[in-house]
Amino acid sequence: MAAIRNIVGHCRFEFAKAARTCDVSKSHQIQPNDRHFAYEEIPGIRKNICMKCAPGVLSTAQAHLAGLIGQL
Repeated sequence: MAAIRNIVGHCRFEFAKAARTCDVSKSHQIQPNDRHFAYEEIPGIRKNICMKCAPGVLSTAQAHLAGLIGQL
């Protein structure tokens, strides 16, 4: 049997090495050493989400996955 793939493997929390702008709300800034949520929607295309926006992004993803599980 083939190994089960982790489809959310490119999601993680990390600390910023440089200042950046949140990809959800352009008015939110991520400063160096700030903890933030990062993921790659497409390998090599990175999204950085500030800690104010991360709960909403994760809740939306959780609801989507729950809907998919409900279709099993």
